[in-house]
Formats: sequence, structure tokens, C-alpha cells
Amino acid sequence: MFVKDLIANLPENEKKIILGLRNCILETAPMLREKLSYGVPYYYRKSRVCFIWPASVPNGGLTEGVALGFCKGYLMSNEEGLLQSNGRKEVIAVHYVSISQINWPQVRQWIQEALIVDETS
Repeated sequence: MFVKDLIANLPENEKKIILGLRNCILETAPMLREKLSYGVPYYYRKSRVCFIWPASVPNGGLTEGVALGFCKGYLMSNEEGLLQSNGRKEVIAVHYVSISQINWPQVRQWIQEALIVDETS
């Protein structure tokens, strides 16, 4: 299965969110490689940088919407506290139930910071 196949089979609300986040990631960090892992899109450079997890895919802990997660998030600043660990040691994520919730400049900033963490860790 490919990322486009996954997206095509998502409910409309999840599809809108995942397409927006995917475009933002690929525009902000075109050097990242996209690959399905655990049934969801992960983005790699040196190591896993981030992922997009729709509620329709099991084991994401969501009942609705989409999570944008950062694999080495524990090393990110997260000064606003918007990214949550939900008991995980390394990963932090933000959960969106609507595309209108997304602060695109903030997402781009997180992606850029996650790239720095990936380079330096």
C-alpha cells in the first residue's frame, strides 16, 4: 500500500486534514522521504522525523481526527505546551479534529525544529 492509497480510503474529514498536513510537511521539508510505517505516513531524513496518524488507522489512540507526531519530540522546545506526550517517552503529538484548527505557521515551525533535532541527535 502507498500513502495515496491510504488517503483515498479515509473519511472525508480525516482526508482533508491529512492532505493539508502532508502538503505542509513536503513543502516545508522537501528533503524528507515519505514511507508508510505502522500503516501511516512517516517522514524520514537521518531517522524518523514525524508522522501523520488518522483515527481510522488502529493503535493511534484516537477516536476522531488526525494526530501530527514528532518522533524525537521530547527534545523539542514545546514552549506553548501544545504538543502532548500522552505517557510516551519520546514522541509528542498534536491532535486535530478539523482542518480549521491548524495553525500552519506553527506546524511549519515544529517541522523545522524537528529537522534540527534529527540532524543533531
